[in-house]
Amino acid sequence: MSAPVGIAVIGLGVIGRRMLEQTALRQDLRVVSAWDLDAGARTRAQADFPGLTVAADAAAAIAAPGVDVVYIGTPPGVHRHYARMASARGLKVFCEKPLAVDVDEGRQMVGELAASGTPSAVNFVYASAPAARALQRAIDDGSIGMPRAIDVHLFFSRWPRDWQASAQWLRLRREGGFTREVLSHFVFLMMRLFGDCRPIGASVDWPEDEGLCERALIARLDCNGVPALVTARAGGAGPDEVRFTVRGDRGALRLENWYKLSRSDGSAWQPQPLETGGAHDVRTAAYQAQLDGLVAFVRGNPHGLPDAATALRVQATIEALLAPAA
Repeated sequence: MSAPVGIAVIGLGVIGRRMLEQTALRQDLRVVSAWDLDAGARTRAQADFPGLTVAADAAAAIAAPGVDVVYIGTPPGVHRHYARMASARGLKVFCEKPLAVDVDEGRQMVGELAASGTPSAVNFVYASAPAARALQRAIDDGSIGMPRAIDVHLFFSRWPRDWQASAQWLRLRREGGFTREVLSHFVFLMMRLFGDCRPIGASVDWPEDEGLCERALIARLDCNGVPALVTARAGGAGPDEVRFTVRGDRGALRLENWYKLSRSDGSAWQPQPLETGGAHDVRTAAYQAQLDGLVAFVRGNPHGLPDAATALRVQATIEALLAPAA
C-alpha cells in the first residue's frame, strides 16, 4: 500500500479549514504541516484540529519532512509567493482560485511554474460536485439535444457572505468580488463543457468607494457557439441564489445552489437523483472527488484537475468581464 500523500496547508481561514476537515476523512492523505499569517487563525486551528502541526512560519511548513504538495489557500495576492517557495523545494502546487491578483501576475506565475518544471493544479472544486458531473454526462450523451443557451444567475444578500466574515479581502476591488470568487467556478465549468468562452460584452455596477468590489454584473459570452448570459448582484433582501442552466433543443438542466440538479423537458423542473460515491452528503462528495484527483495528481496518475495555465484562461476571461468599467 502506498504511503499517504503529505500536504502542507498554507492558509487556515475558511477554505484552509475546509481542507483540513476533508483530508481528515481519508487514509491516503495527511496534513504534515500548516501555517497562516494570522496568529488567531493558527491558534484556532490547533484547538479545533487536535494533532495538527502548525509551523513557525510558511518556510518551515513547506520544508517539513514528508510534504509532497503545497496547498495554497490564501488570498490571491500571495499565491505566486508561496508557489515560488514550493517550487524551490521541488514540491507540487495545489492552489486556490483565482490564480493571482491579476492576469499579468498570473501569467508570470504560470511561466515560473513551467520554467521550474513544477506540476500544478487549481482547486475548482465545484466541477467535481455530483450535480456538475451528472450535468456533463447528460450533455455528452445528448439527452437534452443540442445545447442552445446557457444562463448563469447569482444573487447574494450580502457580500462577503456571512460564513466569509473573516475574509474581508473579498470586499476589495483589487482581488475580491463575487465575479472572481463565484462566477469563476461557472466560467471554468463552461470551458470544461464547451471549450473556450469568449467575452462578448459586460456592464458592471461599481460602488462610489473605489476600493470596494462590484455590486452587479450583466455579461454575455460565446462558448464555442453557445451563447451565455450572466446576471449577478449583491445586496438586498432575499435568500442567496446560485443557478447555472443549460438549455438544449430537447430539454434543459439546471444546477441550483451548488449541489442540486433539476431537469425540464418543457414543464416544471424535476429534481434529479445524484450519486454521492458513499459520502454522507453531496458537498462532501464534491470535496472527496476533488481530493481523489489531488492524490492522483501527486502520484503522477491521470486526474481531472485543471492546471495553472487553465486557471489563467479562466482568470483572463473573468478580468475581461470586469474591465469595461474597472
